[in-house]
Amino acid sequence: MTDLIILRDFLALCETKSFNRTAEHRHVSVSGLSRRIQGLEEWAGTALFERRKGALVLTDAGHRLQTVASQALSSLDCFRRSVADDINDQKQRIRFCSPHIMATMFFPQWLPRLQEQFTRAKFSIDSNTLPECLTALNQGETDFVTALFDCEHLIARRLGVVSDSYASIELDTEYLIPVSAPNVAGQSLFNLHVTDGSPLSFLNYSQECHLEWSLSAMLAQQDLNLQQHHDAGLADSLRHMTLSKLGVAWLPYSLVREDLAAKRLVRAGSDAFDVPLNVVLLRRTTPLPKEAQRLWDGLLEVKNVTAFCDVV
Repeated sequence: MTDLIILRDFLALCETKSFNRTAEHRHVSVSGLSRRIQGLEEWAGTALFERRKGALVLTDAGHRLQTVASQALSSLDCFRRSVADDINDQKQRIRFCSPHIMATMFFPQWLPRLQEQFTRAKFSIDSNTLPECLTALNQGETDFVTALFDCEHLIARRLGVVSDSYASIELDTEYLIPVSAPNVAGQSLFNLHVTDGSPLSFLNYSQECHLEWSLSAMLAQQDLNLQQHHDAGLADSLRHMTLSKLGVAWLPYSLVREDLAAKRLVRAGSDAFDVPLNVVLLRRTTPLPKEAQRLWDGLLEVKNVTAFCDVV
């Protein structure tokens, strides 16, 4: 730090060519400034200034040091500003990581409301599988994970988020509902209540998708004759398969609401076959950046927060 001060004194003296004006500008005594420059010359091993007819003139070594010092201090100042900008950005940024389905059915409605309330915040949203999202959360690469968790906490147990290291807020409710393309009469092509004994074509989530874990638990309790022909890792891919009349699929209601209203899809079974889910905002209990903490505190005013260990 002292060396940087001396270099700034030296550059100021290069500009003013006056010990008196430089000392006044740098808020140091003339004798103190003189000692600093003398120490710098001792370090350089040569004189940096000469007095010619009462004027202060840079030597060749002084000119070279002026160039080096200007470049060095400029680079250091840029570094300091960039660090300050990064710190400020970290304080203002709110980082979410969520399964792909949340980018389709949740964030388009939620994010505009957040922006109205947190005008200074910078939002970033990454999409991945839920296990990868939790890895990012545990490694400090994201502030929150937003995902669909089943009410029986099967997903939470399977992923190990059942300790007081995590806290959660339930933001909303959602349902996986059985849907099918309609026939010409507008009825379900694949009806869970009407069967001639032959298996119904079943469109399932791939096993790495966390929605499959909750769905399979429900199906294990039902006496349904389903035959899985196709699967997909994304709910939107299953939606397209369902629209293509390939079978029955359990899809988030928010994802197919418009399809149901337009009768592109119809329910394939009663709500007895629905799978209730919670839209959960999950965080570690370690400290959050400023704006992320402000978001959490704001949500706590209207929601109940629990550690996962308190509800499983």
